[in-house]
Amino acid sequence: MARIAVAHTDLMAKGGGEGVCMNVLEALQDDHDLTLLTLTDPDLQELNDYFQTEVRDVRVRTPAYVEAFLDWLDNPRYNLRNALLNRFVARERDRFDLAVGTDNELSVAEPLVQYVHTPRFARLVVSKRVGEDAFADHAYDRFSWRVGGFDPERIRSSRVLSNSEWMADVVQDAYGARPEVVHPPVDTRGFAERGDRPWSEREPGFVTIGRLARYKNVLDNVEIIDRVRERGHDVHLHLVGPGYDDEYAREVKRAASERDYVSVEGECSREELVEIVCRHRYGLHGKRHEHFGMAVAELVAGGTVPFVPDNGGQREIVGSDRLTYDTVPEAVERIDRVLSDPETANDLRRDAAEIEREYGRERFQREIRRVVAEALG
Repeated sequence: MARIAVAHTDLMAKGGGEGVCMNVLEALQDDHDLTLLTLTDPDLQELNDYFQTEVRDVRVRTPAYVEAFLDWLDNPRYNLRNALLNRFVARERDRFDLAVGTDNELSVAEPLVQYVHTPRFARLVVSKRVGEDAFADHAYDRFSWRVGGFDPERIRSSRVLSNSEWMADVVQDAYGARPEVVHPPVDTRGFAERGDRPWSEREPGFVTIGRLARYKNVLDNVEIIDRVRERGHDVHLHLVGPGYDDEYAREVKRAASERDYVSVEGECSREELVEIVCRHRYGLHGKRHEHFGMAVAELVAGGTVPFVPDNGGQREIVGSDRLTYDTVPEAVERIDRVLSDPETANDLRRDAAEIEREYGRERFQREIRRVVAEALG
């Protein structure tokens, strides 16, 4: 039984990355002595309920004063969070036989396994990208990089995992090392029983799953539905997911209040999420350059036909160019074409069992146990 540190910035964010961390903890807890290193104190019972996991008896260590500092900032500041986590893990590293990071780059002593959803500091390690971002972005990255004490060589020499072939290309571009692709765990439970609901029994509406955050482009989804309705389609939109960016969440709720065909469901229980998805025909995802697209995989598992931006790992999930778009007007055209031909829409649905084989939780946990065993030697 090895002593393993699992590192993650903030599990209470309740996104796809947090689902990865909870599944890593669940996969390893029976065979190893686990400690969660994190910046904020998590409510594991609430997280178990949310992610349908059974994480138990995991020690939690947090750095002094950091949570209060982050609350004072009142801004996600993702790169700074990763920097503070790296400093904390580096300080604690000697207590453990292995460190496992589930929240992008770590730069600590080996053996080290890390799951990179997206390289946070790509602007710094890929010079050609520097000119594509504002000076303030680059300065903020450099500040966070130095605060964290990151060393790209340590990142390259660790066991790096990533969530899609597309993201593996991005990580290789950034660090010159090709990660192993381990698709994240998609919770298909509940979808198997309801995902095969006949097309004729589903509402002709759309579901969006994800945080109410600006980078998710939720308001773009609202605009798309506005324009699709202008084409004569009587459709509606459900927005399912917790608020994360308070200002943006207020903007989304204000837009919904002005439209009787847009509903903000907020954070739902697993049972409620499954029921909403399986009751509808279509999904709509707005985040561009999606690292993988766990929400998209859930929409597919639930029997919907999801429309997604034509970039990122989500393209691998939907499997058809007819469901991808580059701009809001193009999304409207694609959706209009599919909604105008119900037979085409039904043909574009993927089988829930296929999603389980490719992306299911048991498969993910088996792969994590294998990788950890290899890292421990």
